[in-house]
This record gives sequence, C-alpha cells and structure tokens, in this order.
Amino acid sequence: MRQSTLLKAVSILLFGIAAFDIMSVIVRLLGNSFPILQISVLRNIFGMIPALVVLAAGPGFAALKKLNNSFLLKIVLIRSAAVLLAQVSFYTALTKIEFATAATLGFTSPLFITLLSIPLLGLHIGFVRFLAIIFGFAGVVAIFRPFNDDFTVWMTLPILAGFGYGLSSVLVKLIPDEVESSAIQITQQFTTFLMGVCLLFTTSEFVPIVSLDHLMYFCLMGVCGGIGLLCLIIAYRLADPSSLSIFEYFGIPISFIFGWLVFGEAPISTLFPGVLLIIGAGIIIFFREKRLSNQKPKQAPITLR
Repeated sequence: MRQSTLLKAVSILLFGIAAFDIMSVIVRLLGNSFPILQISVLRNIFGMIPALVVLAAGPGFAALKKLNNSFLLKIVLIRSAAVLLAQVSFYTALTKIEFATAATLGFTSPLFITLLSIPLLGLHIGFVRFLAIIFGFAGVVAIFRPFNDDFTVWMTLPILAGFGYGLSSVLVKLIPDEVESSAIQITQQFTTFLMGVCLLFTTSEFVPIVSLDHLMYFCLMGVCGGIGLLCLIIAYRLADPSSLSIFEYFGIPISFIFGWLVFGEAPISTLFPGVLLIIGAGIIIFFREKRLSNQKPKQAPITLR
C-alpha cells in the first residue's frame, strides 16, 4: 500500500473521530434539557442525511433492495437494537461522568468484538488475544476503582455501550460485501429510529423543541454522527484495516482535549494507568490481527460505532 494512501486514510479516520467527539459534546449539552431517548431518536434521523447523499450520488436507492431477505432483515433488527442500547447507555454516561472518561471506557468495544467473534463468527481466540482481553478489562477496573469513593454506577454505562457497538460491528460481518455501506447505515439507523420512537412515547416524555438553536444543535449532532461513520467506512476501504485500526486510539487524547476545552475537565488521575492497559490491549490485538491477516484472505473491515 502506498504511504500517501495510508496517510489519506488516517487523516479521514481522525476527521471522523473528531466529528464523533463534536457529536458527543452536543449530546452532553442537550442532555440537560431533553430526554436521552429523544436525543438518540433525533441523532438517528438527522444522521441519515450524509448516507442519503452518498447513496443518491452513488449506487442509488435501488441498493436498499439487496437487504430485502429475512436473514439480513433479522441482522438489521438485532444490530439496530444493539446500537440503540449503546446510544442510550453512552449518551447517559456523557451527562453523568467526565467526557474523556466516558469516551475512554467506550473504547472497550474492540475487546467485545474479539469476544463476540467466538460464538458469532467461529473465531478462534489464542493465548495472545485472550491475554489482551484480560489486560483490557484490567484497565477498565483500574479506571473504575470500584472500592474508591469516586466510583459511580454511571461508569458502567460506557462498558454497556461498548458491548452494544461491539455486537453491531460483529454482526455487520454477516452481511455480504456487495451490499453498499451507505445502504446498511440508512437501514440500520432508520430501524433504530423507529425503535427509539416507540420507546420514547411509551417510557418517557417528549420535550417539544421550541428553540431554533436547539433544533440546529440536533441537526448538527446527527450530521456529525453520520459524517463520522461515513469517514470510518471510507478510511477502512482506502487502507488495510490491520494497518489502520490502531489509529482509532488517537480518539482518546482527542476526546480528552474536547473535554478540557469545552467542559474544563482533565480527569488524568481517573484515567491513568487504566487507559494505558486498554490501549495496550488494543495494540496487542492489532499486531496479532495483522500477523494473522498475512496468513489468510482479508475480510471486509468491521465498521465501528
């Protein structure tokens, strides 16, 4: 792979991660005035805008027909439920704990991807990757400090989000490569939107949006989330996933910067040394996957978030 192509892919990936962090900042700001389910619903409906543009400019809406069979629709339903669980968990955590702490604990999704790949994809987990998972969850416990007075149950929510996003990422591997990513994104987000609407009006109170500023925030939040996801898709199609995935951990310092600039938070004592164990676990899995990718045919990349 040419170095310029990898550099382009990394730049797009980091731009996508920054877009996700902007989305998360807006989620936290809106969380003071609106129910989390309502935020999730509007994030998904506005988040379809970038994918609709890409789909209309590319293969067209006829590409959605490729998902029209019972097996793939079941996959879409399960993925949508997993994403809704992840969104509600993560968005709630953003309003309850430090921004960077929530973002860092959300990076447990690669560990769940590895674990869930065993029953769902028949993946064999050797000693090295099993050891990496132990390191990763040891990092989570180090951040938790469960016997410390600073521990709060809200810190478990990003872990639940990591599970939901991890399950969604593994299930996408069961969808044939010929199905366009934008078609998958639109179908999944619309289904998640419908599920969220049903829950919103049965379990929560809808808060009317009477301010134009709030409406603009909701729109920007959804568009940033959609752009972030499309950036990940484009980046992973430009470059070999085994060369690119390690750069996702740059999302941790990026989220730390956003939390410091916007909310004045710098939870260094909370994150260290646990964050080093989580990153170390990701690096171990990265190099192990890269070694294995040289011994077997490459698979379609997993799209996170």
